[in-house]
Amino acid sequence: MHAYRDAIRRTAGAYVLYPGKPSESSNKQFEGFHEVLPGLGAFAISPDKDGKPKGIPALSEFLDKIIEHLAHRTTARERTTYHVREAYHTQEQPAAYGSVRLQESDTYGTAKYRALPPAEETVLVAWYQNHAQLALAHHDEGFLYVRLGDRLGAFHVPPKLALVRRALLRTHHGIVARGAFLIREPGYDVYTREQLRKKLGQHAPKAQVAAWQNTAQPDDDEHIYALFQVKPDPNSADISWDGDKLMTLIEEYETDHRNKPITNIGRRSPDPRLLSLEKLLQAQISAPP
Repeated sequence: MHAYRDAIRRTAGAYVLYPGKPSESSNKQFEGFHEVLPGLGAFAISPDKDGKPKGIPALSEFLDKIIEHLAHRTTARERTTYHVREAYHTQEQPAAYGSVRLQESDTYGTAKYRALPPAEETVLVAWYQNHAQLALAHHDEGFLYVRLGDRLGAFHVPPKLALVRRALLRTHHGIVARGAFLIREPGYDVYTREQLRKKLGQHAPKAQVAAWQNTAQPDDDEHIYALFQVKPDPNSADISWDGDKLMTLIEEYETDHRNKPITNIGRRSPDPRLLSLEKLLQAQISAPP
């Protein structure tokens, strides 16, 4: 039965009807996990002395369970088939790792938690204005901030922003900083510019990371930022990135309506951009020998 199930494409269960005396012991069902599907089984069906089929009620009850299971949206099978479809609906070849080492365990968990597949790990591509801002992220307890917008209507959070596990920094003329950063703590904190100024004053009091860092402005409370806790990723410290290729990959990623920003963003915009780790791997241009 395993051979039948595995040989027939996209089959979740294989069951045989055989001529036997129906009983509780003759009807066998083996669940692959804790749900009725995937599974294997056998049902005894035989005629009685009047020629009527015996064993049909048990088979009918089983088929009702199958129908109920297939119609249920919160089953493990529903979740599995969703991800199978997402994984195989395109015929793209797997992305090359290059020199980036991808850990097997989750960034925030212990070894018992598997790392997300690269196609499902979200990377933040943030803007840096000067070297002080870049240096702020390079500390082991560093910070990286992105502007979300203004309080008066342009304040918008990209849907996957809270899911990012890694970050890159880019700046003018298509330059992308070497290496990458790991997000030290899940999520981010939201600050006004006045609040962010105080935070930076505590962690980078002498570094002029922004023109507004030391001078209060009348509209400070209208500018909204997201602040991430980051640290350098040692596994990608020597990797360089192709800035033009990176932006092309981001634009491809944003063609999926689930990843598309609320408004179209130009390539030279300092707004935060997102893409998957799988896409990011395609933008490598150099690595150590």
